[in-house]
Amino acid sequence: MLILRIGKTLNLPTSIVRYSIVQGPRQSPRNIYSGALRIFVTQALANEPITVYEDGKQTRDFVNIEDVAKANVLILEDSRSNFEIYNVGGGVPYTVLDLAHMVKKITKSQSQIEVKGEFRKTDTRHAVSDISKLKSLSWKPQNTPEKSITDYVSWLKEEKFDLSHIKNAREELRKKGVVDS
Repeated sequence: MLILRIGKTLNLPTSIVRYSIVQGPRQSPRNIYSGALRIFVTQALANEPITVYEDGKQTRDFVNIEDVAKANVLILEDSRSNFEIYNVGGGVPYTVLDLAHMVKKITKSQSQIEVKGEFRKTDTRHAVSDISKLKSLSWKPQNTPEKSITDYVSWLKEEKFDLSHIKNAREELRKKGVVDS
């Protein structure tokens, strides 16, 4: 609200953009704190178990990076967006377990999907954005989570990332107190 107030006071076009779960290529495979896409894909490609936290029924609003880029351009170029707040999301809730199954299928991995009830202390149970306001500017997401997964897998393979650190990532999160049973 402060940023919008400053924008109005200075007559400086200002918009606030809140992103949901953004997915796609160039998401760091080394960041052990990053989201489910990175975790599941790197585990699947490393033939490690695909670890799903809680019961897997938590919902997420996955949005492809290409859709986010298009939303950003629209908001920058459309004066109707001035002094407004927008959520940028995929528009469809998926469970985290749905995503794990998509990753396993797309990667053709033999990894088992493990749901052991562990949880990350800072995770939100349900995170789904209302994107109706952005849709009123004639934007809607065009890409599916399957495309995000496919693009991410292709990018990882092109870049030839060493995924040997994946084996220890879960234990490292436990040691740091991020993951608990």
